Amino acid sequence: MAELTINWETMTRVSPEVVKDKVVTGETPTAAETGDAAPAATPTASDKPFMIYITDGAAATGFDTVEKVILEDDRVKLGSHAFHAVKMTTDDASKDPLIAEKGGKTAPRIVFVSADFKSVKALEGGTLKLGEVWGSMKATSDKFYVQDLDGLTRELKSVLIDFDKIYKERSTLDEKEKRDGDKATAADKKELATKRADLDAREKKANDKKESLWKLKVKGAKAAA
Repeated sequence: MAELTINWETMTRVSPEVVKDKVVTGETPTAAETGDAAPAATPTASDKPFMIYITDGAAATGFDTVEKVILEDDRVKLGSHAFHAVKMTTDDASKDPLIAEKGGKTAPRIVFVSADFKSVKALEGGTLKLGEVWGSMKATSDKFYVQDLDGLTRELKSVLIDFDKIYKERSTLDEKEKRDGDKATAADKKELATKRADLDAREKKANDKKESLWKLKVKGAKAAA
C-alpha cells in the first residue's frame, strides 16, 4: 500500500532563503507610494518537518544497513508521511547553509530538521542505526504534531492488517465463485453477495479510519473557523 512507500522528494536545498530587510530612508519611496505590492514575508516554518537522506551516489560495499534495514522498517515507512522525506546529494548538502553547519559530514547519513528550522539532528557513522533513527524521527514529529508518532504508526499498522485480511477474504470468495461456476445455487449466490457487502462495509470503515488518522494536527495551530 501507498503508506508503506516512502515518497521521496529530490531537493537541492532545505534551508529557507534569507531575504535581508531593505533599508528605508526618507528618499526611498514606499510600496504605497510606488503602487508596488509589498514583498512577501520570508517563510519562518515549513508545513512539515524534514527527514533528509544524504548519499554520495556510490554503491554500498557489503550489506546496506540504511537501505535494507532502516528504510525498510514499517514504522519508518509509515512515519515518513508526517515529514518531507528528502533525498539529497552530499554536494548539495555541503552548499546548504543549515545542513553544512549542523547536518553532519559523512555519507550516508539521515538528518532530521524541525519545521521551524531551529533543530537539526544528524545521524551518521555509529549513530546511524534503526533505533536512533526511529527515536529521532519520533522526537522531531512529536514536537510538531499533537499526535504521538508511535501511537499513530501502531494504529496505521492495525488498519493495514485489516486491509490485508479483507483482500484475502475477497480472493477466497472470488475463487469459490469461479470454482462453483454454473453449479452455484441461488442460495450460494445470495451468500456470496452478503459476504461481499460485509467486506465492502469493513473496507469503508478501514478507509475512514486511515483518513482520520492522517489528519495530523499541528501543535499551537488555530482551529479553522
